[in-house]
Amino acid sequence: MISWLTGVWSRTHVVRILDGGEDAGPLADRATLAELRIPSTIEAARKLTTTGRFTENICRCPGDTTIALHDDSDELVAAASLHGYGNISWERHRLHNDLHVADPVALHLLLATHGVPDQIPLFLAPLTDLLNLHEGHPQFRPSGDAGRQHLTERAVPHVLHPALLPLTGQQAGELSTAQLEAMNNQLATATPSPVDRAGILLSWLGRLPVPAEAYWGEGALIRHLLADIPRADIATAARHTPTAHTAMGVVNLALHSGDDGTLTTAIRPTLRRLLSVAPMPPRSR
Repeated sequence: MISWLTGVWSRTHVVRILDGGEDAGPLADRATLAELRIPSTIEAARKLTTTGRFTENICRCPGDTTIALHDDSDELVAAASLHGYGNISWERHRLHNDLHVADPVALHLLLATHGVPDQIPLFLAPLTDLLNLHEGHPQFRPSGDAGRQHLTERAVPHVLHPALLPLTGQQAGELSTAQLEAMNNQLATATPSPVDRAGILLSWLGRLPVPAEAYWGEGALIRHLLADIPRADIATAARHTPTAHTAMGVVNLALHSGDDGTLTTAIRPTLRRLLSVAPMPPRSR
């Protein structure tokens, strides 16, 4: 299989990243998310999509993005579907063998850099493992004294402790507009700098257990508090505080509100430092 991949890439002059996976219809009818034409970029894409370990299996989902290789006459040479973090299925109907790439961080950052959407949220799972943020029971922070330690461990700003202590984590995600505005005003008064405020909120967001608290509990509250801060200031905060928790907060935010590339650029060095691994040699077939 490695020799086959080497052969198809040797004939490739254009790489198109297309919307949709195996079930999205003819490739010619798909929206083009990105197009790679510079030889050095194509070579980088080749290395990132052909180096790794074959799983001897295929993912059950159809994938959500397709890599299409074209020759110098713009004829299709081969295609592969992407299946979550670092998994590629080349010509699935013929080969029936997925590849887990050696450097998924570099692959998804390359795609994100060229405008392919929804790449940063794919880092949620590896960061959850790295930070051990898998939820337990109860799923949400308890109220009262039982929840006080959780507020400390999550680096919740002290100015918000009195308002949050009587609430469970679930209730914190279901506040009224008036309650949200009051908390926003309290935090802005205590921390006037939007960059500093963003840094505090990202770190808090990046410490929440996944998925319930991070998606629907305190996570919903934090994303509301971040909504009033310009993306440029959020990105600056992420660059100034390149920690794993801050990166996780950015990933959570991008998962729920998208990213125009600003957040991706801000946390790219952090993701590389935290998650990059030494390249693995391919397994011969």
